[in-house]
Amino acid sequence: MLRELRIKNFAVIDEVALELGAGLNVLTGETGAGKSIVLNALGLVSGNRVSADIIRHNEDEASVEALFEDLPTCVSRKLADSGFEAAGELVIKRIVSRSGKNRVYLGGSLCPVALLSEIGDSIIHIYGQHEHRTLLEPQSHMDLLDAFGGLSDRAAKMGERFRALASAWQALCQARELLEKRKKEKGLLEAQAEEIAKARLRPGDEEELQAQKMILMHAEKLHQGCLEGVELLYEGEDALVGRLGRYGGRLRELANIDAALQTAVELIDAASAHLEEANAALRRYGERVHFEPGALEQLEDRLAELHRLQRKYGGSIEEILKMQADMEADLRALERGEEEIPALERAFETARRGAWETAGALSLERQRAAKRFKKEMEKEVRTLGMPETIFEVRFLDAAEKEDEPPFQVGGKTLTESGMDQIEFYFSPNPGEPPKPLAKIASGGELSRLMLAIKSLVLAPGDIPTLLFDEVDAGIGGGVAEIVGKKLKQVAAAHQVICVTHLPQIAALADSHHVVRKEVSKGRTVTTVEKLKAPERVEEVARMLGGLKITDKTRRHAEEMVRGK
Repeated sequence: MLRELRIKNFAVIDEVALELGAGLNVLTGETGAGKSIVLNALGLVSGNRVSADIIRHNEDEASVEALFEDLPTCVSRKLADSGFEAAGELVIKRIVSRSGKNRVYLGGSLCPVALLSEIGDSIIHIYGQHEHRTLLEPQSHMDLLDAFGGLSDRAAKMGERFRALASAWQALCQARELLEKRKKEKGLLEAQAEEIAKARLRPGDEEELQAQKMILMHAEKLHQGCLEGVELLYEGEDALVGRLGRYGGRLRELANIDAALQTAVELIDAASAHLEEANAALRRYGERVHFEPGALEQLEDRLAELHRLQRKYGGSIEEILKMQADMEADLRALERGEEEIPALERAFETARRGAWETAGALSLERQRAAKRFKKEMEKEVRTLGMPETIFEVRFLDAAEKEDEPPFQVGGKTLTESGMDQIEFYFSPNPGEPPKPLAKIASGGELSRLMLAIKSLVLAPGDIPTLLFDEVDAGIGGGVAEIVGKKLKQVAAAHQVICVTHLPQIAALADSHHVVRKEVSKGRTVTTVEKLKAPERVEEVARMLGGLKITDKTRRHAEEMVRGK
């Protein structure tokens, strides 16, 4: 329940504070005084979107602060899960800045706007003067029926089943499409994969072949160069190995005389060993390398095959090998896809059966709830000055549509809401058949119908605070008094805050605030004042009599206030 509301620098409001209580809280005042601005400010603490335009002229920021008591359990749990304490009461403060640095505080701690939006609908419901227009939208009728019948949880389960069906159907369709596509591509994939496999490609093939080609092209030159090296090192008349060996013997004799030459002996011996190894390597290489015309031709053919595959598939050898791996993976996936389809079909059938069965059971519950709703609505609207009203909940059929399984079968279309298409029908006049409510209901009738629905749908404890902004628009006289009594009835289970122009409703208030607009120091200022008993009589008299208030009007107003 909302206990206190403080508004600062909001539109034409400088600073106001409202103390509210249980029951019916009424805001009255001249047209344009700023009554709806107060409710718009409350919209901010319930998480509504906001812009800097609401900040009072020449001010840097606006703020709205609200104190709530006796929070619903779901709100306390949500706050606790989010790390906020709300033991018995909660202070919500929202600051809007021209700099764009808007802030939200819960119990003095910063919080995201998203959290405020999540809990806002559970602590305040703002019923604007145009909300009854939602009755003109048949898609809203099912939600209202579900709320009346206590079927919201089952409807949510229906949504889960529908989404599971949609997901299973999508997975099956995609698998079938992919399988069909792969079947068409299978022959080409197999041929391409086989062609690449036969080529026996290896990473680095091209570089290796190019190196071999270079050797074969210069084989004679390489062979001759090796022979020259062997001749120079070992086989020639003045070969280096022989000369160095002879000098090594001479040097060892000298080292026997002076040990200082021993290092040179060792180096000469090492050089001789290296030269012999070099000679052996040249000999071996020379024996191995030789010009073979056939080998070069084979190598050229192999390179040509590689270049052909590169032109055909694009990229390097490594990229072609990756393509081969992808092709083989696709072929394996094709085999797996054929095996997966039956499992997907079973999952889809389970989801289809579950969704349609849930929809069927929900439809039966809705039909039972619709019968009760009809009786209760007709009883409620009679108390609202519409004694001959016929109200119906009709379940529409779409049998003329062709079946499109799995979502449209036998004239029924399955959606997240189930298999029903519901619309409210209405006849306010005796002898006239019920027609779609959206087509024949007047503004005043819509207001009363919505009020009747709210009184039936809202259970104690659902939403503690209800805000009605001129719900009495389009009505007057005795009907206004009836609507006021209905608001009073709703206020027995919820805190009701109501903006009204009708004295019949204002006279029933448990707490009455008047909103006034005045000019102070050249600026327009809106103020809000809580009225005491004599002041209430004067305000109701103003609402009854307009500019000229007579003693008779005051007496009438006093009777209305005291007779509440």
